[in-house]
Amino acid sequence: MTGNARRLAALALLLLAGILAGAQLGKIAPLVGWYHSQAGLSLVMVGWLTSTLGVFVALAALPAAFAIDRAGMYASFVASSAALAMGGVILAMFQSPALVLAGRLVEAIGYLVIVIATPALLAALAPRRLKAPALAIWGGFVPLGYAVADFSAAAMLPGLAPQIYLLAISLAFAGFALAASLLAFGLQPIGHTADPTKQAPLSATFTTPVGAVAAAFGAYVILSLGFFSFLPTFANDGRAILLSAGAVALLVPFGNVLAGFLVEGRDPRFIAWLTAAAFAVSAAAAVPFFSSSNVAVATGAAVVFSIAGGVIASSLFASVPSVVPAGGSVAVGIGLVAQSGGIGTLIGPPIAGYVISDFGWAGFGWFLSALSVVGMVCLIPLVRRQKVPDWQT
Repeated sequence: MTGNARRLAALALLLLAGILAGAQLGKIAPLVGWYHSQAGLSLVMVGWLTSTLGVFVALAALPAAFAIDRAGMYASFVASSAALAMGGVILAMFQSPALVLAGRLVEAIGYLVIVIATPALLAALAPRRLKAPALAIWGGFVPLGYAVADFSAAAMLPGLAPQIYLLAISLAFAGFALAASLLAFGLQPIGHTADPTKQAPLSATFTTPVGAVAAAFGAYVILSLGFFSFLPTFANDGRAILLSAGAVALLVPFGNVLAGFLVEGRDPRFIAWLTAAAFAVSAAAAVPFFSSSNVAVATGAAVVFSIAGGVIASSLFASVPSVVPAGGSVAVGIGLVAQSGGIGTLIGPPIAGYVISDFGWAGFGWFLSALSVVGMVCLIPLVRRQKVPDWQT
């Protein structure tokens, strides 16, 4: 295998491993009933199994990014992959509450690191023109991972024990992560990287553009989680739509792929304008979905909202390497974005529930539209940028 082919294969396997990492986040959902009725876990415990991975990201993504920056992206990817796989095997092999929770905690540690180390490694190893597309595809790893978990459960659980399903999905991740590690070993970073012999000062990474990306991503996660958390309730609340809530959610990756094509070879200012345009589309689609009495209009608005959301998430991730200045740390920049998203994950559904209970579905649509406008405002420092850093040319 030539050097370039090996690099491209490593990037593909890193993305596949990332999608399988997202599947570890979603693999508990199909087993809630089994864990409660057959394994004897309380619903509270099952809830913790579901949320632990996300909670770790919300609480410690930025500190983890500093540790990754010091330890190195490749070493962090290998170690976190081992932890995520080991925790998954423990979760599959045992049913006692203590060991199940212990396995999930080990998974959470691995997941926390891998969701920062993987995109940082993609940004470091990808050729210049592929950095943004690779990170754009990475932006969809969670919905794609959930889809993998759901389809795997539908295919396996009718005829196989839940433990086999859990073990299979963990070993699938381990296989892709191992293959990615072997191919990525020894590959040299391309383009903008921080000096590995010294720690970058905070001021070199925590710039206004990086903060703008993190703030915009937080706004996106709040509106996205609110939308998808209550979409099934809305769909069953006497307001028929032409697609199921799950089908609407599966449209998000179309936005991720679309963004991947659109950002290839583009400068950071174009990516910022693309993200702002997607936020504008999101703002326009939210209101008719929750207010229109026309089933076709409501369904079309939901489809547009979902695809626009995929473009937003992917474009924001794709912009990170370009907004981190020379001497800064891409890993820390990604950690800040992940921290903002993690916080949004925790507060998004409760805020959405409050808005719906006090202002109804129509008010919720206006709330999502307003959040989209907030995301656009966050991008002002990026769309006003004129100079492209020398390392990108």
